[in-house]
Amino acid sequence: MLCPSCGHDNIEGTDRCDNCMTSLQKLDVPGSDGARGLACSVMADNLGQLEPEEIVSVPSNMPVIEVVRKMMSARSGCALVVDADKLVGIFTEHDVLHRWFGDVAKPKDVEVRELMSPNPESLRETDSVATALSQMSLGRYRHIPVAKGDGGYSVTSIKSVLKYIARENW
Repeated sequence: MLCPSCGHDNIEGTDRCDNCMTSLQKLDVPGSDGARGLACSVMADNLGQLEPEEIVSVPSNMPVIEVVRKMMSARSGCALVVDADKLVGIFTEHDVLHRWFGDVAKPKDVEVRELMSPNPESLRETDSVATALSQMSLGRYRHIPVAKGDGGYSVTSIKSVLKYIARENW
Protein backbone atom coordinates (compact mmCIF):
# COMPACT_ATOMS: atom_id res chain seq x y z
CA MET A 1 0.00 0.00 0.00
CA LEU A 2 1.53 3.31 -1.07
CA CYS A 3 1.52 6.14 1.46
CA PRO A 4 -0.33 9.18 0.05
CA SER A 5 2.05 11.52 1.95
CA CYS A 6 5.53 10.21 1.17
CA GLY A 7 4.95 7.45 -1.42
CA HIS A 8 6.61 4.74 0.70
CA ASP A 9 5.50 1.21 -0.23
CA ASN A 10 4.08 -0.33 2.96
CA ILE A 11 2.92 -3.87 3.72
CA GLU A 12 -0.78 -4.34 2.87
CA GLY A 13 -2.98 -3.82 5.95
CA THR A 14 -0.47 -1.63 7.84
CA ASP A 15 -2.15 1.02 10.00
CA ARG A 16 0.63 3.62 9.72
CA CYS A 17 3.29 4.39 7.13
CA ASP A 18 6.63 2.85 8.19
CA ASN A 19 8.45 5.89 6.80
CA CYS A 20 6.43 8.99 7.86
CA MET A 21 3.89 7.52 10.35
CA THR A 22 0.87 8.86 8.38
CA SER A 23 -2.32 6.95 9.22
CA LEU A 24 -3.30 4.49 6.47
CA GLN A 25 -6.39 3.07 8.21
CA LYS A 26 -8.98 4.74 6.00
CA LEU A 27 -7.24 3.82 2.74
CA ASP A 28 -8.11 0.12 2.63
CA VAL A 29 -11.71 0.42 3.83
CA PRO A 30 -14.20 0.09 0.97
CA GLY A 31 -16.60 2.97 0.63
CA SER A 32 -19.45 4.02 -1.60
CA ASP A 33 -17.76 7.23 -2.77
CA GLY A 34 -16.85 6.90 -6.42
CA ALA A 35 -18.72 3.64 -6.81
CA ARG A 36 -21.72 3.40 -9.08
CA GLY A 37 -24.76 1.18 -9.45
CA LEU A 38 -24.83 -2.00 -7.42
CA ALA A 39 -21.47 -1.38 -5.67
CA CYS A 40 -22.68 1.98 -4.40
CA SER A 41 -26.10 0.68 -3.40
CA VAL A 42 -24.77 -2.30 -1.44
CA MET A 43 -22.57 0.05 0.59
CA ALA A 44 -25.19 2.77 1.04
CA ASP A 45 -28.59 1.04 1.23
CA ASN A 46 -29.66 -0.16 4.65
CA LEU A 47 -31.41 -3.39 5.59
CA GLY A 48 -34.73 -1.58 5.94
CA GLN A 49 -34.76 -1.31 2.13
CA LEU A 50 -34.76 -5.07 1.55
CA GLU A 51 -37.99 -6.87 0.70
CA PRO A 52 -39.54 -7.82 4.06
CA GLU A 53 -39.99 -11.48 4.91
CA GLU A 54 -42.66 -13.03 7.10
CA ILE A 55 -41.26 -13.34 10.61
CA VAL A 56 -41.79 -16.41 12.75
CA SER A 57 -41.36 -15.45 16.39
CA VAL A 58 -41.78 -18.03 19.14
CA PRO A 59 -41.24 -18.29 22.91
CA SER A 60 -38.37 -20.46 24.14
CA ASN A 61 -40.70 -22.97 25.82
CA MET A 62 -42.62 -23.85 22.63
CA PRO A 63 -42.25 -27.48 21.51
CA VAL A 64 -39.98 -27.87 18.48
CA ILE A 65 -42.70 -29.64 16.50
CA GLU A 66 -44.92 -26.53 16.81
CA VAL A 67 -42.03 -24.25 15.79
CA VAL A 68 -41.38 -26.40 12.72
CA ARG A 69 -45.08 -26.25 11.78
CA LYS A 70 -45.04 -22.45 12.08
CA MET A 71 -41.90 -22.24 9.95
CA MET A 72 -43.46 -24.49 7.29
CA SER A 73 -46.70 -22.49 7.29
CA ALA A 74 -44.81 -19.21 6.83
CA ARG A 75 -42.41 -20.81 4.33
CA SER A 76 -39.57 -19.50 6.49
CA GLY A 77 -36.15 -21.01 7.03
CA CYS A 78 -35.92 -19.80 10.61
CA ALA A 79 -37.77 -18.73 13.72
CA LEU A 80 -36.66 -16.03 16.13
CA VAL A 81 -36.88 -17.15 19.74
CA VAL A 82 -38.08 -14.19 21.78
CA ASP A 83 -38.83 -14.04 25.51
CA ALA A 84 -40.16 -10.85 27.14
CA ASP A 85 -39.47 -8.86 23.93
CA LYS A 86 -35.79 -9.91 24.02
CA LEU A 87 -34.16 -12.00 21.31
CA VAL A 88 -32.73 -15.07 23.06
CA GLY A 89 -32.05 -17.36 20.10
CA ILE A 90 -32.64 -18.40 16.52
CA PHE A 91 -33.89 -21.77 15.33
CA THR A 92 -33.16 -22.66 11.71
CA GLU A 93 -33.67 -25.46 9.20
CA HIS A 94 -30.09 -26.48 9.98
CA ASP A 95 -31.07 -26.96 13.63
CA VAL A 96 -34.00 -29.14 12.58
CA LEU A 97 -31.76 -31.41 10.53
CA HIS A 98 -28.68 -31.55 12.71
CA ARG A 99 -29.86 -30.95 16.27
CA TRP A 100 -33.38 -32.37 16.27
CA PHE A 101 -32.95 -35.33 13.91
CA GLY A 102 -29.13 -35.54 14.19
CA ASP A 103 -27.64 -38.80 15.45
CA VAL A 104 -30.65 -39.74 17.56
CA ALA A 105 -34.04 -38.16 16.92
CA LYS A 106 -35.21 -36.06 19.86
CA PRO A 107 -38.78 -36.41 21.21
CA LYS A 108 -41.48 -34.25 19.62
CA ASP A 109 -42.15 -32.44 22.90
CA VAL A 110 -38.59 -31.09 23.32
CA GLU A 111 -38.63 -27.30 23.77
CA VAL A 112 -37.00 -25.05 21.20
CA ARG A 113 -34.65 -23.55 23.85
CA GLU A 114 -32.82 -26.90 23.95
CA LEU A 115 -32.02 -26.89 20.22
CA MET A 116 -31.84 -23.20 19.23
CA SER A 117 -28.64 -21.25 18.67
CA PRO A 118 -28.59 -18.97 21.72
CA ASN A 119 -27.66 -15.27 21.65
CA PRO A 120 -27.36 -14.99 17.87
CA GLU A 121 -25.39 -12.21 16.24
CA SER A 122 -27.79 -9.55 15.04
CA LEU A 123 -27.68 -6.40 12.97
CA ARG A 124 -29.54 -3.10 13.13
CA GLU A 125 -32.07 -1.98 10.55
CA THR A 126 -29.73 0.92 9.70
CA ASP A 127 -26.76 -1.37 8.87
CA SER A 128 -25.84 -1.62 5.21
CA VAL A 129 -26.58 -4.52 2.89
CA ALA A 130 -22.79 -4.93 2.61
CA THR A 131 -22.60 -5.41 6.40
CA ALA A 132 -25.21 -8.18 6.19
CA LEU A 133 -23.33 -9.90 3.35
CA SER A 134 -20.11 -9.71 5.33
CA GLN A 135 -21.69 -11.16 8.49
CA MET A 136 -23.38 -13.93 6.50
CA SER A 137 -20.12 -14.83 4.82
CA LEU A 138 -17.95 -14.71 7.93
CA GLY A 139 -20.44 -16.55 10.15
CA ARG A 140 -21.67 -18.88 7.41
CA TYR A 141 -25.25 -17.82 8.18
CA ARG A 142 -28.26 -17.83 5.86
CA HIS A 143 -30.41 -15.81 8.29
CA ILE A 144 -29.51 -12.89 10.54
CA PRO A 145 -31.88 -11.25 13.05
CA VAL A 146 -32.27 -7.50 12.59
CA ALA A 147 -33.20 -5.17 15.46
CA LYS A 148 -35.75 -2.64 14.21
CA GLY A 149 -36.03 0.94 15.37
CA ASP A 150 -39.37 0.23 17.07
CA GLY A 151 -37.82 -2.45 19.33
CA GLY A 152 -39.09 -5.38 17.27
CA TYR A 153 -37.13 -7.79 15.13
CA SER A 154 -37.04 -8.87 11.52
CA VAL A 155 -34.84 -11.30 9.63
CA THR A 156 -32.53 -10.73 6.71
CA SER A 157 -31.84 -13.86 4.71
CA ILE A 158 -29.44 -14.54 1.91
CA LYS A 159 -32.57 -14.97 -0.25
CA SER A 160 -33.68 -11.38 0.39
CA VAL A 161 -30.15 -10.07 -0.28
CA LEU A 162 -29.97 -11.98 -3.57
CA LYS A 163 -33.37 -10.61 -4.61
CA TYR A 164 -32.04 -7.13 -3.88
CA ILE A 165 -28.90 -7.76 -5.95
CA ALA A 166 -30.90 -9.29 -8.82
CA ARG A 167 -32.86 -6.09 -9.43
CA GLU A 168 -32.47 -5.04 -13.04
CA ASN A 169 -32.07 -1.27 -12.65
CA TRP A 170 -28.42 -1.07 -11.62
